[in-house]
This record gives sequence, structure tokens and C-alpha cells, in this order.
Amino acid sequence: METVADVFRRILRSLEIEYENSESHVVLLRDIQRLSVLGHVFENLRSGSTLKVQRWIGRRLEEAGVAEPSERILEQKNILQLEWRERNNPGELQPVPEYLYLRVRDESSKQDAMLEIIKDIYSLRLRKLLSLASKRVSPSMIENLTREEEALYQVILTIIDEWMSFIMPRGDGK
Repeated sequence: METVADVFRRILRSLEIEYENSESHVVLLRDIQRLSVLGHVFENLRSGSTLKVQRWIGRRLEEAGVAEPSERILEQKNILQLEWRERNNPGELQPVPEYLYLRVRDESSKQDAMLEIIKDIYSLRLRKLLSLASKRVSPSMIENLTREEEALYQVILTIIDEWMSFIMPRGDGK
């Protein structure tokens, strides 16, 4: 029998594939005469140029020492701004970069100085999601959900709906 956790895990894996195939911008670290990526051929690329590729390709270019991300989510200024906005707007989710959670996961290490602030942002957003779910607000009515949060919110709503139907009086005397 498949559990809720199994279903959710499958949804998250699917989201991870979507993320890996999403667009990413990398900055080239050196001149490249010819680069072939999935049938696309790039020629005469200059150091400092920005290239738009799928995220997994960008990672391979980084590993090869050819490119680096054009922006990092974990820059201190970005994280502090995100935390300030979430904390000072308790009633609503604030806009965050697409795939925030997966990008942070990819960029961070266990020693990252920003990790505690990131956890705080996650907690603030989760608290807001749980509050909205307890009111059974439709996901289409909620602004600024990330794809990761959408998946979580749908599962939470399903569980809450099941729980509510279980505890509500049946009206048939049982």
C-alpha cells in the first residue's frame, strides 16, 4: 500500500526533474571556440558572456571549470532581504526566486553561514502555508507559492480534507 509520504516523495522527484531541466544562466570564465550541448553548437564564446542553458548543463559547465552561475541565491544581501520581507509581512507569502528550496539546497553546505537564516525563512513560509491550509484556501488563490510549496500545499490540503470529512458529523445518526 502506497503511503502519503510515498506519493509526496514521487511528486518531489518529479519536481526535481523539472528543476534540473529549467533554464539557468551561467557566465563563461574563459573563451571557448566551440561548445556542443545537446545538439546545439555555440561558437566563439567570449569570457564574461552569459549563456542560457538547462540547469544540469550549467552544473556540468561549472564542474568543468568553464562557467559559474550568473547569480547565487545564497548571497547574504539576498537572504537577509528575503527574511526581512517574510518576517514583516506575516499574513502573506512574499515573492521569492523560482525553485528557491532546490536552488538553496544545491548552493549550500552544512557550514554555510546563511543556513540559520534560511531555516528561519523556511519556517516563516511553512507557518503561513499551514495557516492557509487550515482555512482550506484554494492554491489558485494564494500568490507567491514556489513549485516546491505548491506540491506540499496540495498534500496538506488533501490530508486536511480527509481529516475534516472523518471528524465532521455524518447526519445519518451514526
